[in-house]
Amino acid sequence: MDKQKNVEYKKYSKDVIYELKKQLYRWAKDNLRGKKVVNEQTGNSIEISTQGIDEWYSKSKSEAQIRSILRLTEILAKAIKTHESENIHSDRKNAPSFEYYEYPIELLEKQFNVIVSVKLIIANENGRRIYYHHYLDEKNKPSSTIVRQPASRE
Repeated sequence: MDKQKNVEYKKYSKDVIYELKKQLYRWAKDNLRGKKVVNEQTGNSIEISTQGIDEWYSKSKSEAQIRSILRLTEILAKAIKTHESENIHSDRKNAPSFEYYEYPIELLEKQFNVIVSVKLIIANENGRRIYYHHYLDEKNKPSSTIVRQPASRE
């Protein structure tokens, strides 16, 4: 890894990073909103919603997390489903669970594991999967996730 390039990345001011975030937010709204991506492992179609883009915007703090939105369609297509969990955050009966996916990625010359949350909406019999948000877990640092075997294909 080139330490000099990492130093250059750290020179960006918070104002520059904030401006990049605003530009990529507008880009995501124009280019990703409403797009459906088929996950290669499960065959499930995952829709990128305004809510998901807004969630990414509100939670993204690091330059790598901000830039990761540019690769969201790749992430959703290639990520491996690891598990599901009940939606304990809402009493809404039409969104009973979340699916979780993981995908290794390199951003800014660092390795990350992307953790993706997808909300299952049961407005129809097939269900509708909505991208909810994602975060980056830097590799070679203590992980905040548990390593799981990929879930079986539905």
